[in-house]
Amino acid sequence: MIVTAPSRRSRPFAPRGALSSGRIIGRPDAHGALRCGPRRGVTAVETALVLGLAIMFVLALFDFGRVIMMQQLMENAVREGARQAIVSTSTMSTAQIQATVTNYLAGQQLASVNITVYEADPTTGANIGTWTSASLTNCIGVQMSANYQAMTPTFSMLPSLVPLKATAVMYSEAY
Repeated sequence: MIVTAPSRRSRPFAPRGALSSGRIIGRPDAHGALRCGPRRGVTAVETALVLGLAIMFVLALFDFGRVIMMQQLMENAVREGARQAIVSTSTMSTAQIQATVTNYLAGQQLASVNITVYEADPTTGANIGTWTSASLTNCIGVQMSANYQAMTPTFSMLPSLVPLKATAVMYSEAY
């Protein structure tokens, strides 16, 4: 004698989604899973919420990355300006050193840019005078301060203007 499992139709209990009264809430699909009609838009709403949060996170990462990039670019620019200043205390002017620093920024948009070239104290880096009078044992400093304007301040939780500052101090090579 061959024993077979009962078919789905011969089950003594109600199909999925049925209430005790026998009324079916939704329609079962080919696999017997219940598909509810009124919940059709839930996926679209969930996708919109998750996608909105994901885009906000990506924009915040983009803005934070830009702030770090601008800080690094400013540090490289003042270092290049200091290199120019230490070898040319008698041949270049402050405006030329400032132009070197500005050109090194490669056209990045910064607000309230202030570039200072000065003779620096070797231990503290503080401004102690005019850079053109620095001798071989003295230091020359180049300092730049600027404000970075965030592209998406609302999404990245950054203030609209982020203050950045970079300083480079090197020993003068002038004779």
